[in-house]
Amino acid sequence: MDDSSAKTKHESCCRFGKFGKSCKLFSFAILVARFVTSSVALGVLVGLGATVLTLIFYAVQYLAFGSIESAKNTVFLGLPWYRYVLPGTIAMTIAAISWYFLRKKENPPRIVTIPQAVSGSRMPIFSTIAHVLLQIGIVGSGISIGREVAPRELAAMLAQRYSSIFNVSAKTQRILVASAAGAGLAAVYHAPLAGTVLSLGLLSKTQGFGFYAWLNRENGSVIVNALKNIARSERLHCLPFALVMNYVAAFVVEFLLHHSRYYNISQFSCVISWQICVFAVVVGAVCGLVGYVFRLGIIWCRTHALRGIQMLCFMPVAGLVIGVSACWFPHILGNGRSLSQLAFSVASFPYLAENSHIVTILLLLAVIKMLMTVLVLRYGASGGVLQPSISTGACFGVILYSIFSTSGFLQVFDISQVSAISVSIIGAASLLASSRKAPIMAWLLVAELVNAPFALLCLMLLAVIVSNCVSNCVSSCVSNFVERFTLHSCSAVTRTR
Repeated sequence: MDDSSAKTKHESCCRFGKFGKSCKLFSFAILVARFVTSSVALGVLVGLGATVLTLIFYAVQYLAFGSIESAKNTVFLGLPWYRYVLPGTIAMTIAAISWYFLRKKENPPRIVTIPQAVSGSRMPIFSTIAHVLLQIGIVGSGISIGREVAPRELAAMLAQRYSSIFNVSAKTQRILVASAAGAGLAAVYHAPLAGTVLSLGLLSKTQGFGFYAWLNRENGSVIVNALKNIARSERLHCLPFALVMNYVAAFVVEFLLHHSRYYNISQFSCVISWQICVFAVVVGAVCGLVGYVFRLGIIWCRTHALRGIQMLCFMPVAGLVIGVSACWFPHILGNGRSLSQLAFSVASFPYLAENSHIVTILLLLAVIKMLMTVLVLRYGASGGVLQPSISTGACFGVILYSIFSTSGFLQVFDISQVSAISVSIIGAASLLASSRKAPIMAWLLVAELVNAPFALLCLMLLAVIVSNCVSNCVSSCVSNFVERFTLHSCSAVTRTR
């Protein structure tokens, strides 16, 4: 039912004097019941959708490689060359043809993004499902791209259809679509807190929790205006919906698939000391810079992605390149879980993390992973970049640990006070925060994926803050340089004329 009609009924009901208080309580109970029903129902639907997509992902993997990815089996080793080359090439050929026809119609578009859906653009059922299945299919066949966008888009479409059936207001629809999109992430990675933060981030940044009160000054103090902004904020209204929906969706997937931990990480201890704090700052700074460069590449490739006939020609080439590279480096296959697991496994044994040959291989794999991901985006494929960012960050964490342990820094402080696995996890969170420009979501997502202890949570937060600051500083410096260079060029051209 529409929110405006509910408000009218409430006002007419409360005109009866002695029944006014009872009517208010009854109206409040109806609102609570609607909230619970909508949140739980959509959470269950999103969880079921994510379960189906996960099973399809496993089916594609089994068809391509003869086995299914799990926490203990994240890489497909010892396969004949055609098992690496053919699945990706075939999948990208099919995806190129399908996306060519899906993207051919632009008014109205057949493919609607999640931010557009939150803003009110309608997601077509058939083309959205096809778009989602294509993303799952290429990741399952080994293409280097994330798979978290597909369940989020499916969840947003389900929330839109739910809103249309029950005729909710435009504001409530925005909240439901944003909450469902976050729940899609929570269902795939069993990370409800990260999904909740992602849901809030989809709503307008000018609708913060009172932080923008000085932009909307009214009569009264800043504190009063801040409280008014908090009460009016869409994000505040979205928070309970997102929390319930994310936890329900994660529970449904956990109940149906009985997932274990996402990574197979051995037990490790993490104690806060000045040595590991130094590591957190250094890793955050380095990963902030690398993540900024990776983010620039992602943005450029997405804005200059091939379309039409060019996409038909080059997307299969991207699949072929990844398949040939996987013959020597199978850890680059898929969304990045395999590479992350390799970094965490190496970090679990300090003598391996200090081996220069293994560290060189990790650096090579991290660079190849980033290059293959931007290559796929440049040639027109769609997908996420969360796991590629996490995997490269985990590798850089191990690399920096090795540099510290095998150089003159060893004489400055005792490296035995620092665990390599903690540094690797810190690197994963730092690079994800910088590449996605979402520090809180990155912090919570990696923490939930690895089940981080409290001490490591604090260190991750420190590194994420440093990474975000470094990324922002570099971005500001680059923008100032480009602006000055442009002004200098324009003035030079003017003087020439």
